[in-house]
Amino acid sequence: MGHRLGLHVLWIVALSALGWGAVRLALFSWNSVVEYRSPYLGVELPPPSPTPPLTDRVVLVVIDGLRRDTAAAAMPTLQQLAGRGARYVVRVGEPSLSYPGWTVIGSGAWQSLSGVTTNWFQGPVPVDSVFQEARRAGLRVVGAGTGGWRELFGPWFDRMETPDLSLERPEDVDRLDEGLLERGLELVQDPQARLILVYFAGPDEYGHAFGGASPAYREIVQRTDERLARLIAALDLSRTTVVVTTDHGHIDTGGHGGWEPIVKEVPLVMAGKGIRVGVDGQGTQADIAPTIAALLGIPIPVHAVGRPLIEALEGPPEALDAVARASGEQRARLIQRIEQALGRPPTSLPAVRTAADLPAFDSEASRALDRAYADRLWRDRLGRTPVALLGLALIALIAALLFRPPHRGAILGGTLVFLGIVWGLYFGRGYRWSLSVFNTEAQIEAFFMARVLDALLGLGVVALLLGIWKGRRWGEAFEGILRAYGGIALVFALQVLFFYWAYGVSFPWGLPDLGWGFKYYLDLLTLSAFYLDLPGLPDPVGLPMALIGPVLGASIGRAGRWIPQALTRWGSRGLIL
Repeated sequence: MGHRLGLHVLWIVALSALGWGAVRLALFSWNSVVEYRSPYLGVELPPPSPTPPLTDRVVLVVIDGLRRDTAAAAMPTLQQLAGRGARYVVRVGEPSLSYPGWTVIGSGAWQSLSGVTTNWFQGPVPVDSVFQEARRAGLRVVGAGTGGWRELFGPWFDRMETPDLSLERPEDVDRLDEGLLERGLELVQDPQARLILVYFAGPDEYGHAFGGASPAYREIVQRTDERLARLIAALDLSRTTVVVTTDHGHIDTGGHGGWEPIVKEVPLVMAGKGIRVGVDGQGTQADIAPTIAALLGIPIPVHAVGRPLIEALEGPPEALDAVARASGEQRARLIQRIEQALGRPPTSLPAVRTAADLPAFDSEASRALDRAYADRLWRDRLGRTPVALLGLALIALIAALLFRPPHRGAILGGTLVFLGIVWGLYFGRGYRWSLSVFNTEAQIEAFFMARVLDALLGLGVVALLLGIWKGRRWGEAFEGILRAYGGIALVFALQVLFFYWAYGVSFPWGLPDLGWGFKYYLDLLTLSAFYLDLPGLPDPVGLPMALIGPVLGASIGRAGRWIPQALTRWGSRGLIL
């Protein structure tokens, strides 16, 4: 009896410690993404040479949260503009959020290079940008945007107009966008302005409020297209190049941030001076900044991973050759810097002398970056393998101790019931393992708390069912529930261990796969249900659900067995009397 009691105490302590540690590990890993700082920015990189300008000025229009399918169906002005120039489908990076997307558009640097990973980033951005290079080249840079644009790029604008309007309701964004349009129309009249930013917020606000597939979203996209038409009418495209794009799309229910194609594949339209007519291609969001730099003839931002979309550029052959050479020069230096930071010998990239050489360089540069990241990832995995194997051996040992008769059925059944409840509630609500499940940032804390409550519900149902099943003997029911809890914990601990081996728990040189990372975070929150922290009480005081669940389940099960028997006996006595 004493031996079994000691084992019970050991299981309870182990599960409680696992739950206590899981929530802290989840917070640590979450902060490692939110507070990520790029290791690639410590060395100053010389800018490439400027190139002959292909246009007099560029107007960059960023329409926040614009879905590609809705743009094709509800924006005739944008489609007409594409018919007069070039259209692309460009892939955005992750997290597919606004601040990271704006940073990629302006700099050509992906999130893992820039360090701008969330909308909580406090600027200015630590990477080079077309705004900075234009300002450095003596060009006048102006813009009409929101405070976020000022936060990220404000130091490099000669003039940044940010209408002071509060958005208490989604409909208020119409007033904001109308104000941004008015200021944009004023800015394009400035004959000295060479790089002009005009931003519209409406589709993103309506996407969050009503969903990306809603009629309201389509209507705001149509109104944005009307505003775009008024802006285009004020431009002389024989002297000006207009570039229209977005930071991300929206899923049908309104969120973004994740990996879904409707979020990550977005439109890019370019027209006007310096742009070929009839080009239809694919690229990346990181290609926008180098292309704008090539159009203006300024140095390509030194941290741009993307390429200038040279097949869409129109100009003298010698000018396009100069753009190709500048891009090759800039990216060769950047890739060597990345390889150095990742501990890989520098790759010998092919020389670029003319525009015809650029595709081969692009292909080899992409492979060099992929090799550098993959090599570092596998070296890190090799370093984590001994700890992962030790953890796997520990899980196997615990499983062997748990799966002993007479509770094997309770462990298997309880684990399956728990997974059915937790994953059924999650996927049944239409969720995916994706950051896009957050429709707004204000929902994050509530969303995660709801997942803990789902886990508590699952533990409660398992305890109740096993308590009723084994309720004839209280001690047997208690042990069966406790062992089932152990089996549930092992299933999720195994998944956490796999993610640790694959990506680690902190991210000093790059971001993990954020789809798997999101699942890893939810797995940790599920484990945290075994020991709930209580607000306002000192650490580590909490509710040990690893103890409370088995006690309540066994007690309720015992009562469930006893009450019908007592009623039967009472009824029999009454009949006799």
